[in-house]
Amino acid sequence: MENKPATLSQVHFRYLNAGETENPFGFVNEFCVQETELCYLRQDILDLLKTAYSYKEEFYAGVSKSFGYNQIQIIKVIEILFVLHCTDLDLKPGNVRSYENNYNCLNREEKNDVRVFLDDFFTFHSLDEWRELMDDLLIYAYKEGDEGLFNYVDEPFKTIGYFEKLAEAIFLVYEIQHFKEGYPKASVDPRADV
Repeated sequence: MENKPATLSQVHFRYLNAGETENPFGFVNEFCVQETELCYLRQDILDLLKTAYSYKEEFYAGVSKSFGYNQIQIIKVIEILFVLHCTDLDLKPGNVRSYENNYNCLNREEKNDVRVFLDDFFTFHSLDEWRELMDDLLIYAYKEGDEGLFNYVDEPFKTIGYFEKLAEAIFLVYEIQHFKEGYPKASVDPRADV
């Protein structure tokens, strides 16, 4: 289980800068609006995992591989979710009950409080362990490893499930914050008065 650092200044972030760690919602907004869409992030993650877990298989022959770029983007998502995990920012949907995207991998409890997923995600692996796994995925995706990574990763299917939830979590945080900014009264959960 990963202990949360006393301050985020004690954490080395590979790709996030100080401005992004100080304003994580700014990064989330930029990533979800300008960088990608949920369906593309899911596909990028799946392509990287499927290729890394296979041995001497080429799933996308003739397609320009951008695994290195995708790996960097996924690490950024992991790092920004770690920042959110370490802060006490409000990540609950409040009165938000309808979303633009379909979040089929996150369960009801995780959708009602993204911190439930974040706690589980960073308990399964620490921030450094997730980054190390991403490095391994990149190496094996470019077929520089011995055999498919599937043979070396503990609980590969559970890991895949976490990556699927990771993609949904960043977009869920975006949708909740975007809706709350547009409708401040939506931040209030009517069940809190009960």
